[in-house]
Amino acid sequence: MNCCKIKKVLIILFILLGNSIFIPQNLFSDSFRVKKVVFLDMEKDNTKNSDEDNSTQQEQVKVGINDAICIKLPKDLTFIQGIELNIKIPSLLARFPNTVIYSIYNNVSPVPSAKNIDFTGKELFTGVYPGQLSLKVLIPLVKGNTISTTPYAVKTYIPEYSRNFIFIRNQLAMKGVPNEALKQQFIISAKPILMNKGKLTIKTNLQNSNNLEITVDDKTVSLDQNGSCYLKPGQHTIGISADSVRNESRTCIIEVAKETILDINLKSTEPLIYANIPKGTIITENNREIKIVNNSFSLAPGEHTLVFSIGGQEIVKNITIVEGRNYSINITFNAIFTEN
Repeated sequence: MNCCKIKKVLIILFILLGNSIFIPQNLFSDSFRVKKVVFLDMEKDNTKNSDEDNSTQQEQVKVGINDAICIKLPKDLTFIQGIELNIKIPSLLARFPNTVIYSIYNNVSPVPSAKNIDFTGKELFTGVYPGQLSLKVLIPLVKGNTISTTPYAVKTYIPEYSRNFIFIRNQLAMKGVPNEALKQQFIISAKPILMNKGKLTIKTNLQNSNNLEITVDDKTVSLDQNGSCYLKPGQHTIGISADSVRNESRTCIIEVAKETILDINLKSTEPLIYANIPKGTIITENNREIKIVNNSFSLAPGEHTLVFSIGGQEIVKNITIVEGRNYSINITFNAIFTEN
């Protein structure tokens, strides 16, 4: 039995069972012709919330039985875990359930255009149009999605969408449908299914962030190459730590399908000494002058002997520096004038 006959047997079986089936991607590679390709561009609806009823605002297209639909996905899929197709089934076709099938194809060639009607591709998923006036098809785009099949919605498998489109073909599965029914058209619209998560991006002044450790609500998380991770919506406590810098803690609000950016200036654990000294004072240690920047300078932890010099006067001070602490030092050279 050749592949075409095997495929026909499988289609008949799933029609009899009234279910959708998974077609292994590497089992069949089809060459087929469609009457025309209809394009549905989701970019216009990318800013809309999938929880809102925007059906009257979404772009709608009409697709016949022997047509194909090319769904152009939004360019930014950051917060999209899938798409939802809402299909209005003509009442005349609803009287002939399971006679028309829809199939999602992978690796479609050539890239769909209005001029092309001949294609090759691998059939990924096949479903039937039921004897009802509407059908909702849920197409996941990422693994670990939270999309669920319901009595009113069919969930497919994840298609290959690296070229930013999904290709679906309609075709007749059974004979005996009146010619008038064959002329009917489905009305299809699509909207994104958003993740129930938001994006947190952490930016720091560290040149090497390999040893950066991030905790969210006291649990360690990993950041991607852009310094980002996805979190559930709500308030979170973010902890940031790394070698040779002071630990930082921030509280932020994560919103659904939005990015929150934390820009954190991490401070070194090297002790700082804030100097309140007269202008022109020179500070040395072991005859080496210490450079003062913004009225402060740093010293390694341990014992130090500092010499403060100005106008021929010197003050010597022995100090102990502990890592992670800051200090202040005040130097005053007094000139006391009194009347004898």
